[in-house]
Amino acid sequence: MTERSCRYLLALILLSLCIVPALAQTSDDYWAPWVTLTTTDSATINWRGEENGSGSIDYATSSYFDTHYSYEKTIATTEAATYQHVRISGLESNTSYTYRVRPSGRDESFDNRTFRTMPISGPFTFIVISDPQKGQNYEEKQRFKYVADAIEKEPDILFILIGGDYNGHDSDGLWNKFFEAADGMLSKYAIFPTIGNHEYHNSSGGNNPPTAANHYHWAFDMPLNYSFDCSGIRFIVLNTPDPNNANGDDPHTSLVLAKNQESWLREQLDNDTLLGAFTIHHHPIWDYYNITANPNLEPWETLYHTYNISATFAGHTHNYQRYSIEGIPYFIVGNAGGRCADLTGDASPVGYKFGMNKTLGYLEVTVDPANNTATAQEWIVATVKDDDSKDKPKVFKTQEMIDSITFPIKHQPI
Repeated sequence: MTERSCRYLLALILLSLCIVPALAQTSDDYWAPWVTLTTTDSATINWRGEENGSGSIDYATSSYFDTHYSYEKTIATTEAATYQHVRISGLESNTSYTYRVRPSGRDESFDNRTFRTMPISGPFTFIVISDPQKGQNYEEKQRFKYVADAIEKEPDILFILIGGDYNGHDSDGLWNKFFEAADGMLSKYAIFPTIGNHEYHNSSGGNNPPTAANHYHWAFDMPLNYSFDCSGIRFIVLNTPDPNNANGDDPHTSLVLAKNQESWLREQLDNDTLLGAFTIHHHPIWDYYNITANPNLEPWETLYHTYNISATFAGHTHNYQRYSIEGIPYFIVGNAGGRCADLTGDASPVGYKFGMNKTLGYLEVTVDPANNTATAQEWIVATVKDDDSKDKPKVFKTQEMIDSITFPIKHQPI
């Protein structure tokens, strides 16, 4: 046997030692892992397993795994629970990690998956999507999956912001469908979630009061408003749907809810060391269908211009829209799969710059702190025939960019 053959045989033996039968994807009872709350030295690995189950995570830097075909460390769950949220710490910054989850109750593990920790400094790219929910006449796999699959193929994404409305209502079956459709995307990139109004919808019908958004809380186990930093840039997630201001089971925005977060938002923005700040919330402040800004969110709008944030993202309206409000970009990115909302009529709000309907797509944002620039590009992967059509979308061979803007991260006061 040649030296080359010996090395090849040794690699196969090492690989076989770290491979066990794999759960390739989400099932009715087991949801394949997803990563949240990455920092420069930590990450949270989440999954759904057997009722009151446990499990363990094997992990290593991707460079180590690719060289040795094995993992460096293992961490076990500490509590019995159906939904597991395991924090891994002591990681290296700006580093890709390969991991696998071995849930209890099954002989198989999930497939190997990856994530990357945050850089301390330097440029990075993230993606923003919102409203992947199903329609009346189609499932998420018939629209949202095309978006998720395109994001999975993106080569250098650090994380994904999701603006809410993961499915039609607060039910096991629909959340299962979301994780099925998103599986490839979630196998590569960390996500930072935002709650939407549909997370409160009751499967029994709109005449019932909102649910407690149980599946959202079970899946993500984090506050409804929170923040995180990356390369000196702050990202702020805000909560807009108010169950105390609901039409049936559909929570709307409320001035009370916005004011409850106002002082916290000010604290997040009032920091001279920040190189910039982005915000995301489900309901938009500016929308094509309203000539004026949403009065319930006016406290945030005032703070956005007091501190000259970099940009803000929203969903809820199922299309793509971009505004410039006193020089600050406002984006609506609600075209990940929900029933489309037409951009019709002659009137539009002050600051409206561009919009497109009946598309499936995502916003890709590249941030360059050293040069004080960010470039946002809207990519569409398909068009749909009608707002709630069950017909297969017209899927492009390669995604198409329909909008692009470069703007300063640190805006100067006007």
